[in-house]
Amino acid sequence: MRDEKIAIVTGGNSGIGKAVADLLTLNGVCTIICGRREEEGQKVVKNFSGRKGRIIFKKCDLSSTDQIQAMFSEIEKEFGRLDYAVNNAGIGGLTVELHKYPEKVFDKLLAVNIKGLWNCMRFEIPLMLKNEVGSIVNISSIAGLNGADWLVSPYSATKHAVIGLTKSASLEYATKNIRINAVCPGFILTEMLEGLFNSSPNPEQAKLEIQAKHPVNRIAEPLEIAKAVLFLLSEDSSFITGIAMPVDGGYSAR
Repeated sequence: MRDEKIAIVTGGNSGIGKAVADLLTLNGVCTIICGRREEEGQKVVKNFSGRKGRIIFKKCDLSSTDQIQAMFSEIEKEFGRLDYAVNNAGIGGLTVELHKYPEKVFDKLLAVNIKGLWNCMRFEIPLMLKNEVGSIVNISSIAGLNGADWLVSPYSATKHAVIGLTKSASLEYATKNIRINAVCPGFILTEMLEGLFNSSPNPEQAKLEIQAKHPVNRIAEPLEIAKAVLFLLSEDSSFITGIAMPVDGGYSAR
């Protein structure tokens, strides 16, 4: 199909990534999702089958450069190009005071949230340069825009780095018709957040406290973030590059 658009969504098995893949396939985009958990990935493929756009799963650990390179080699052989990329995969680490934070956990955060994202961009961009057109959206966080007072300093550091990488890369490729932006979600009802609640002595109270951090007094659904991502991928945002868009219910306005 010559006019078929090709997209990759990292971490597309669940949460924001799954919601993005949902919208892309509904809009006729051939969407490649990747993640470590193959069973989950194949379940998404099954659930999204019959859409206007195809859905394909590729198993990949984004902390492994070799696996990332192998995956993009397959994509190049199968499709020869890439139109859209959503670098969504990330891990949350721990909620621990900085001076008690385990080095191994910090190293894993860096390997996935920064090096993994950079590696994906490193292979995505050449596939876009073939036609000198493309749009990339990196998923950062409100913790990447400001300091976070919820004991996640290392996580916050990685999400600040995502924004720095996004802005600088957007300038490098602006004349190549490749737009690179970031979305900075507030707290979203994902598995990661549910895990944070469940690790609390009082999960319901923890949920109410997180909810109250947003002026709109609620927590977002993944689909609400996915809609912002789709806007930045699309030609509707053709004059937008290098931004870090908060989608946070007013959190960062305070």
